[in-house]
Amino acid sequence: MSFETEVIPLFIGGVTVVSVLELFFGLMLLRRRRDVRKLFAGHVISMALGFFFLTRSLFANWLDIQYGIASISNSVNIGLFGLLWMVSVGFVVAMVGRLTREREA
Repeated sequence: MSFETEVIPLFIGGVTVVSVLELFFGLMLLRRRRDVRKLFAGHVISMALGFFFLTRSLFANWLDIQYGIASISNSVNIGLFGLLWMVSVGFVVAMVGRLTREREA
């Protein structure tokens, strides 16, 4: 896939910076809630891993990743991104459920 040269490091750097800041500020805001902090950390980690697989699929040529059969490898990478995204959303839903359950009771 063709991209401007600046886009690829900006995407990788942007995802990294946003993930680190999200983890830092989220854990700071939830510092008194250990049970919810674990769910939040799971969300950030699974989302970052998902972006790793998406990045491998989108920018394989620029990253000098050599695949035997590129279409199969890209399909697997996109599938892993989707699964990790689903896991990430599951963590967020569980976290929101715990936070709202206590307010309703």
